Amino acid sequence: MKTISKNFRKNIRGSTRKTIGKNTGSAFLSLLLFAALFCLSINPAFAFASELPCGGGDGEISEEDLATAVCAYMLDKGENSLDDVGDAAYIYTFWDGKAKTIIDMHDRSVTFYRPIERIITTNPDNSRIIIAFGDLDEIVSTDECTRGGCVLPRDVEENKLAPKAWEALQVHGGGELDSLPETNTRKEIDYETMAILKPDVVFDAIWYSRGDLVEEKIGCPCVEAGTGFTFEDMYTHMRLLGEVLDREEEAEHLEQFSRAEVDLVKSVTDKLDENEIPTVYFASRGAKKGFYDSVEGRDFTRTEAVYEPLNIAGGSNLAKDCTGELVNVAPEQIVAWAPEYIFVAWSTWENQTGKDFVIETPELGDIPAVKNGHVYDCLYPFCRGRPLDRSLLNMLYMAKCLHPEEFKDLDLEKEGNKIYKELYGVDGMFTVLAEYYGFPKEVF
Repeated sequence: MKTISKNFRKNIRGSTRKTIGKNTGSAFLSLLLFAALFCLSINPAFAFASELPCGGGDGEISEEDLATAVCAYMLDKGENSLDDVGDAAYIYTFWDGKAKTIIDMHDRSVTFYRPIERIITTNPDNSRIIIAFGDLDEIVSTDECTRGGCVLPRDVEENKLAPKAWEALQVHGGGELDSLPETNTRKEIDYETMAILKPDVVFDAIWYSRGDLVEEKIGCPCVEAGTGFTFEDMYTHMRLLGEVLDREEEAEHLEQFSRAEVDLVKSVTDKLDENEIPTVYFASRGAKKGFYDSVEGRDFTRTEAVYEPLNIAGGSNLAKDCTGELVNVAPEQIVAWAPEYIFVAWSTWENQTGKDFVIETPELGDIPAVKNGHVYDCLYPFCRGRPLDRSLLNMLYMAKCLHPEEFKDLDLEKEGNKIYKELYGVDGMFTVLAEYYGFPKEVF
């Protein structure tokens, strides 16, 4: 039903707004931007829809309201546009004739008076889920990392990996992901261009806490959404976006797929005795700067108190009792913990990885993980967010490293390709990534 409703909406609505923002490099758009910016200097935002199209002013579209609007449009006697009539038909058919209100992940109430056709995302976690739902063609602008390498991969020189995946994901107006206009970075946001693109919704990352400001400046609903390192957080994220985008069936499917991957590992590790669960130190920010990066405040001494993929994989997180969101521990504490296994988020420099740093650092030489050869690279768990694909893949990979005998029949390459097929609809993407990273192939 939901897929039908999305097709209904796309077919019935006019194409006027879809022509805006297809090519930000064109002279036409430059002129449009200039003119709109002039208007914005007087009025900083477009009108925020606060009532239903073609309604009778009572907060509901009735059958009579819709019939009147359709007849008036057909007879060229009404003031409603084709978009208005199409939106009203959609709302009457799929929203029971009423505005839709959702509660976002900061407990903000967000109301929609129009169906969503134009989306702006400000972080890769939201972009990734929307792509998985099949709505990439509705994203009209996004952030630097969605366009960069946080959704589809690039190498350290910014070259595109898995080029067939890039080619397969065609965006609004044509082209690949990096063809989308960039309207925010990690530290800056271009409200004016966002407003010019006339989105129906902005999905903003939860850590910014600026939803009300976005609505004020852009003039459309803003949903604050994101995820954490627990799978329940991820499922909540999927369900919220599914509710907003009328993609409940797709959200349920993605959740069930993710649960099946988790259960594949959990069904084994739940049966392990406590003495079969090794202790683990997880260097979630890698080790490119050695023990500590004074600029970013992280690297080998940064860890996570909560990293559920590690727990499900059958490891005991030594940092589980640490407090605070940003956990840095002294190197002496890591030595004192004496982890049996160490995982270092993958990064590379001068032909070295985090695993090399650990093995070659004398101060860490007496740690059991180092003595016994149980130091591993793993996927970097961040990318301007907490990517679902990396959480699932790290869980599978860590399980094979921690319990090789129990997971000898788990085909990491096959499961990895399934995950990317589910998210992006492309084949063989993990095979390409494993070839580039190298370390996953050690446990194939």
